[in-house]
Amino acid sequence: MNNPLIIPILAYLKEQNCACSLVDLVNLCDQDLLSLIGKDVDYQIVIFQKNFFVMNALYQIQSDIQTEGFSLTILPLDIFMVPNHDKSKSALTKRDTDLASYYLNWSNLNSITTEEVEALFTNFWQKYSAVDKVEAALSTLELTQGVDWFEVRQAYKKKVAISHPDKGGCAESFIEIREAYEMLSFSYRRT
Repeated sequence: MNNPLIIPILAYLKEQNCACSLVDLVNLCDQDLLSLIGKDVDYQIVIFQKNFFVMNALYQIQSDIQTEGFSLTILPLDIFMVPNHDKSKSALTKRDTDLASYYLNWSNLNSITTEEVEALFTNFWQKYSAVDKVEAALSTLELTQGVDWFEVRQAYKKKVAISHPDKGGCAESFIEIREAYEMLSFSYRRT
């Protein structure tokens, strides 16, 4: 099936000077989406189908523009297109290829149940919440995104040396640092 949202979404991405969100794109395409989604469909399914059409268009665009020297990052709150000057960095992550495979398979559009949609939404929000916790943990250790595990351990050791109650530090601060370290430990083991 040819996705009619590709043209307006591609035009929108080309004129953007900053990232947009999935919600921005759904709102942009709202009128087109109304004509694509059937009548008398459960509200949860409507939300899923709107998301599906937009994601399908994004993954088709992502695939097409790679050969033209561009890359498209697709995250729910961070969608943007940039020139890709280094061809060696254009490889997609496993997450990207798994999601692309799902959203490019048109049979997934109508074969989903309300219960499955609810499970997908729950899973999304749990993962989204985990991202917030990782960012807070990095902030606690005064680190930024993209640091490696060695840097996390070094920052943790430095903070603990100062905040440990046996060294004259505050117990609450020590616990907060330890929780941040545990959160990052779990996060880094998963990836």
